[in-house]
Amino acid sequence: MKNPLLFLAFLFSFISMHSQTIDDAFIIGKWKAKKATMIKNGDKPETKEYVDGFQKATFSFNADHTFSFENKSDAKTMVMLAKMFNDKNKWIFDQKAMKIKIGKKGDGYSVASFSVTLKKDKIIFLVEETDIELVMKKQ
Repeated sequence: MKNPLLFLAFLFSFISMHSQTIDDAFIIGKWKAKKATMIKNGDKPETKEYVDGFQKATFSFNADHTFSFENKSDAKTMVMLAKMFNDKNKWIFDQKAMKIKIGKKGDGYSVASFSVTLKKDKIIFLVEETDIELVMKKQ
């Protein structure tokens, strides 16, 4: 190899890129959106309420797989969503699909799902039912 330093730099960047594994242990904790962005249909009033509401919310993924959602928005859509989320729901992480699913075992965790991705040191949750992208920060 002509340039061993170049090889070492590549090796270290590859290792650091893959060292952040998304699994249950990674997800457990309280998460808050640093930024919420609508991917589609952003001009609808209810969509704007969701974006604003998610920006003010805290998602708690507990070690016992219980889930809670704190909402600081008084928008009607967010109050209804909080009630639905906090109805004794649990969470699971489907590592193959890279999705967090919220709900009950009996309903196939169908209340909500978040696709989880890492992009350039950003953790992104895509709220699939609303097409809202949340850049998240663990508290």
